[in-house]
Amino acid sequence: MALSFSTQMAILTGNTGGAIQQLLTPSDAGGRKRSFRANIVLAAQASGSQIAVARLPINAAIFGINYLTDTSLATATIALGDIHAGNSAIYAAATTLTAVQTPTSVGLVATRGAPITAGYDCLTGNQLGWEDVVLTTGVAALPASGNLVIEFDYVID
Repeated sequence: MALSFSTQMAILTGNTGGAIQQLLTPSDAGGRKRSFRANIVLAAQASGSQIAVARLPINAAIFGINYLTDTSLATATIALGDIHAGNSAIYAAATTLTAVQTPTSVGLVATRGAPITAGYDCLTGNQLGWEDVVLTTGVAALPASGNLVIEFDYVID
């Protein structure tokens, strides 16, 4: 079988024989991971509710999003996105969360590891130096009590 390369390894292995050296971006190798944690008290928020959950700097690359709840969300769905950019599920598609006390990893291939290049303030809609990530509920109201934690891991250097 022939050896093949990931995009990143192809860049590194191409740095031979007089080729102009290319370096990987910090989001591909060597970047320091940082985190942002959001706590949401479940209080029967209606379907269609929007809850700001994180402020990430421009050029941050998300490497992980985990949900953790102490209460099943039953049929209610939650998605993560940017309400001012017109994509309420750009970071995580709408999903139900029924596993209790079990970290659940979510995210989309298109935005996982990709630097955020434009961001919006959730209050004003202005483009600023950060991206406000907003959770949007769907299908049904959230439970009347309980807690939901969302953990974002990202790289920026």
